[in-house]
Amino acid sequence: MTILADSTYFPWLLGIAATLLLVALAWRRPNPNRRVWRVLASILAGISLVLLIFPPSIRKTINPSTAILLTPNFNADTLAALLDTSVAAPQLFSYKTEADEATAIPHLYTLKQQYPALQTLHVLGEGLEQEELQLLESINLIPHVANKAEGIKTISWPEKVKLGERVVVTGKYKATKPTRLYLQAAGRVRDSLQVKPDSTYTFALSYTPKQEGRFTYQLLAKTDEKQDTLGQIPVQVQPVKPISILILASFPQFEFKFLKNHLGQLQHKVALRSTVSKGINQSEWVNLPETNLSSITPKLLQTFDVVITEPQALQSMNATERRALQQAVTENGLGVLTIASEPATNRNTTFFTSFRAQRLSQQDTRTADATWTGTGEASISVAPYSLIPTTAVTSLVTEKGNNLLAGFKKAGWGKVGFSFAPQTFPWQLEGKEAVYARYWAHVISEIAKPETNESFWQIRSPQVPLVNKAVTLQLTDYTLADATAKVQVFSLKDSLKADLSLAQVPLQPEQFTGTFWPQQTGWHVIQAPEKALYYFFVQDTSDWHFATSEAKREATLAFASSQGIKPTQASIAYQEEQVSILWFFILFVLSSGYLWLEEKL
Repeated sequence: MTILADSTYFPWLLGIAATLLLVALAWRRPNPNRRVWRVLASILAGISLVLLIFPPSIRKTINPSTAILLTPNFNADTLAALLDTSVAAPQLFSYKTEADEATAIPHLYTLKQQYPALQTLHVLGEGLEQEELQLLESINLIPHVANKAEGIKTISWPEKVKLGERVVVTGKYKATKPTRLYLQAAGRVRDSLQVKPDSTYTFALSYTPKQEGRFTYQLLAKTDEKQDTLGQIPVQVQPVKPISILILASFPQFEFKFLKNHLGQLQHKVALRSTVSKGINQSEWVNLPETNLSSITPKLLQTFDVVITEPQALQSMNATERRALQQAVTENGLGVLTIASEPATNRNTTFFTSFRAQRLSQQDTRTADATWTGTGEASISVAPYSLIPTTAVTSLVTEKGNNLLAGFKKAGWGKVGFSFAPQTFPWQLEGKEAVYARYWAHVISEIAKPETNESFWQIRSPQVPLVNKAVTLQLTDYTLADATAKVQVFSLKDSLKADLSLAQVPLQPEQFTGTFWPQQTGWHVIQAPEKALYYFFVQDTSDWHFATSEAKREATLAFASSQGIKPTQASIAYQEEQVSILWFFILFVLSSGYLWLEEKL
C-alpha cells in the first residue's frame, strides 16, 4: 500500500513553513535547557497540524471480482487463512450475521447489481438456503462450510407408534462441556442421560405413552446452569390393531402357553396347535372362531399375519405343508419366527432356519442381558449360541458384545426370523410383565405381515417442517385415482386452510408431490377426497437448528458442485482509504501540550 497526499504542493509548503516557524521560536528561547526536545515537539506539532487539515490516504490493492460472504457460525480461522492467501484483498460481506470490517448485505438479490464486477464468491459459515442460492447463479461459488462445533448432529424418532410401544428418540450429540439430555413428556422428565465433555455421544431416550392421541414431547439439554429446548418431538399414538397369530408347537410347553394368554389379553387373535403324540394334536383358540388346525393349508394361512414355531414342529410337517408355509411367506407377506435352543440342521427346514450361528458357551443355557429398540437391558436365559451377523440378517434382539440373539431375513414379500431365546415366560413369573410385553410387541411387529396401504402421504423434505419454510408433501397412490382433485391443508391451531396443488412425478405415475408453506406452528392435517387424513407437525425455526444448518450446508455444497462456471483471472484495482485523523489529533495535542507546559517550568 502507498500513502498519498493532495495532488498540490500547497499543504506541504504550508507544513514546512509552519514547522520552520515553530522550530525558530523554540530555538530562540533564551533558556537553553530542553532545547532539543522543544525543537522535536515543534516539528511534530507542525506536521500533525497540517495532517489534521489535509489528512493523507492509503492506497489498497483490491480484487473487485472476488468477495467473501460470511454467514452465521463462520470460522474466524478459515477467514484469516483465506485473507492471508489472497494476493489482493477481496471484498468482505456479511449476511444474517455480524462481523468486523464486513459490509452487511440485507438482500442477496441486489448483490450482483451493487457489485457488477463480482465473479467469484467464497461462502463461509452455515451456507445459504436453496432459494437464496438461486439468486447467485451467475456467480462462481466456492464453499467453505463446516459442521456445527457442538450440539445435536442427528435425530430421529417414530412418527407413529401403537399404544403400549415405546417412543425411542435416537441421535448423536457433540458436547464440549458436561451436558445432560432430557426427554420431557406432559411436563415431566421421562428419561435422561449424561454426555461427557469433548465427545460425540450416540444417545437413545425413550418413553411409553399411556393413551392414544397426538402428543408433543421435548428434548432438553442442560449445560452448567443453562437449559435449552433443542426441539419438539411430535408423536401420534395409535390404537393397537389386532394381529392374527398361529403358534405351532411340537409338544405342549409353558413358553407358548404364556404367550397365547398374553396375546389374547391384548385382543390379538391367537390359534395354538400342540402335538400331544404322533398324529394327535391339541388346538386352542383365543378371540378366534374354532377352525381345523390339523393341516397347514394355504387357505388357513391366509387368515394369519405371523406364525411362531420351532424346528421340531417344522420337521414334523409334510412337504405339502412346508411348501404352503413357504409360499405364504414369499407371495402373501406372512412372517414366520422359529424359536430354538440350538441351530437347526434339518435340510427340509432350510428356508426357515438357514441362519449361521456360533457357540458361545459349553453349558446348555446361559444368561444374557438382552436389549431391543436400542433401550434398556433385561436379563434372560438363552441358548449357548448367537446368530452370526450378515448383510442379509436384520437384528431383532441383541446382547452385550453385539451378539445377535434373534434376527430376521426378508424372503419375497414376507420375513423369516430365528431366535435363540426359547424361554421368555420367566419374566412373567418374576413380575416383569412390562418387559415381557415390550419384548413380544417388538418381535411380533417386526416379523408380522406388513399392512398394505393403497395410498399414503409422507413428508419428502425437509426432515423437520418449519414455519415459513417450504415443505414438500408426497402422495403415493396405487389406485390410479385422480390425485389432482382438491387437496387442502388445515392448521389445527386456528383452522387456517390452504389449497395444495399436486404434480405427478415423472416416470412414477403413482407418486404426486406438492409444496406447502406453513404459516403457523403446531399440528396440521391434509384432507383429500377418499384418502385417509394425514397429520404432521410444524415447528418453530428456533427448534432443531442443526437441521436448518445441515440443509444449508448440503444445499450450498450441491449448488457449488453443479455449477459449470469457469473461474476467470482475478482483476486488480486500487482503493484509497483516508487515514483516521484521530492519530494526528493525539500527536498534535501531546506535542503542543508539551510546548505549553515546558514554557511554564
